[in-house]
This record gives sequence, structure tokens and C-alpha cells, in this order.
Amino acid sequence: MAEHSDQRLYVGVDGGASKTRAVVVSEGGAVPGRSELASSSAYHREPEEAAAVVVRAAREALERAGAAAPIIALGAGLAGADDPTVRLRLTQALRDAGLARHVSVDHDAAAALAGGTALEPGIVIVAGTGSVAFGIDANGRRGRAGGWGPLLDDEGSGYAVARAALRAAMRAFDGRGPETALSSSIAARFGLTSLVSLKMTVRTLGIDEVASLAPLAVEAAHGGDAVARDILNRAGEALASMVVAVSEALDWQHDAFPLVTAGGMFESGNAIRRPMMEALDAVGCPARATASRFPPDVGAALLAARAAGSDAVSMISRLAVRS
Repeated sequence: MAEHSDQRLYVGVDGGASKTRAVVVSEGGAVPGRSELASSSAYHREPEEAAAVVVRAAREALERAGAAAPIIALGAGLAGADDPTVRLRLTQALRDAGLARHVSVDHDAAAALAGGTALEPGIVIVAGTGSVAFGIDANGRRGRAGGWGPLLDDEGSGYAVARAALRAAMRAFDGRGPETALSSSIAARFGLTSLVSLKMTVRTLGIDEVASLAPLAVEAAHGGDAVARDILNRAGEALASMVVAVSEALDWQHDAFPLVTAGGMFESGNAIRRPMMEALDAVGCPARATASRFPPDVGAALLAARAAGSDAVSMISRLAVRS
């Protein structure tokens, strides 16, 4: 393989319920290789299976960077890694792969925050397939709210929004709820002539497949549909409540703190961001909306670099210059 000009390399991996993204970052601030694969969520599969996806993504990114293992450090931010037993199994499986001299595993929200604030204190609110709020203060104290999975929680997530849209369509269909454009868009999505068939159509859908329907609610809301708009407003309010809980856990009720966002639901413009920020303002939460410095996969690489004893601050400066 070709020699890379900055041989001290780090791989960061962001693994959620829908996708796995890997990036190679050099100590000199270059990003020479990326890859994207299917989910490596340790919530939805066994830790060793999730680790295998991480390894494939990392190897693919290294190959595209013209580099070979072992590298200095591998960092993985993975859904499900907040469970200590799961994290231990993930770490061991990744160490056994021999990709890096140092392996660092954390929750995917930790990687999103590390990238979003460039390792500075703050809170991240994640709304993708699932949802969670996560924060770290200057002393390394952590706070977390939400993210307990689709059965127990995940309010404001793509899954929750899509499920609410499906339910609203059925309530409109049988007369319990108001008419909504969601009825026709959901029927069209599945090629149905009547929603009477929706029950059988959706019964085998996975969580990520359900979540993929969330853009239908965003489109309907943008078109002026009151039902869809209400779904997104309630989702934004639910996300705000998570942010408030974390800010209180970190004693940030009165001091302004940076709030960064991550996940596909925030890629829909202000459809969910606006009601979230309005809900935060209504309760006096001093969140300061801040653009993310780097994506979560770079955040995972920075966490790995810091854990390995490398100069992550200098890496951040060089990455910022090159970006």
C-alpha cells in the first residue's frame, strides 16, 4: 500500500441503528479515507457481530487511505455501548482484530458530542433512528437522558415520528382522528389502494425501516398539514425535555452551554429544531445552539487519540485548518 505522509493514524467509527461510518484521521489533520456500511449497533445485535462491522468499515477506510494496520488507535462510538458488559465485549473483540495499538469504545452520543464540540464541554441531542441527550462538563462528569430503546423511550426520534405518522393515518382512516395528508403519502409509499392493508404491510418492518418513514411527516408538515406539524412539534418538545434533564444533571440551569445536534431528524431543517428550541426557551434553559465542529466519526477518532495519549488538541487545530 502507498505510504501516507502522516503515518500516525487514527480511525474513528460512528455506529448507529442505520449506518456505520468510519474515517481515517492523521496526526497532521488530514482525513485521507472514509467508508460507510450497514448498522453496527450493539443494541440491535450481539457485540461481536457489531464489532465485526466496525472492523470491516475500518479496514475499508484504511484501504482507501492507502494505509495498513496496525494504526495508533481505533475509536468506536456505538449504539448500545453504554452498557458496561456490552462495552467490554466490544472492546475485546476490537482488540482481537489487531487493527490498532489502542482501542477506545464509547456510546455513539459520546462520539457525536466529542466531534460536535471538539472535545469541549457541552450537550449533544441526537435524533436519528433513536434519540438521546448526552453531556459532559469540564470535570468529565457525564449526564444522559433518553436513549432507552424504542420500547421504553426514543421520544422525538425518527422511529417515534414515523410511528406517530402511521398511527395518525390509521386514526384518520377509521374516523377517530382528523384528516391528514399522511394517509395518502403512506399509502403511496407502500403502493396501497386502501389503508385497510397497512396492518399486514408493516407487521414485518424493522425499527430502521419504520424510522425511514419519518421524512413523510416532515414533507407533510412543510405542506401545511396540521397533524404532521403537531407530530413534529411534540417530537421537538420531547427532545427539549431530554436536554433540560441533562443540563440539570450537570448543574447548568443558569449558565449558558453549547448544544449541538446530530442525527437524521435534524437534517430536515427547522421542522424539529424550531419546536425544540422554542420549548427550551419556554422553560428558561440556557442552551446555546452551536454548529458541530466535526462529525461523530471524527469525534470517535479524537476520543481514541486522547485515550492513547496523543495530542488531540493539536489534531483539532490542524483538522480545523484543513476543513
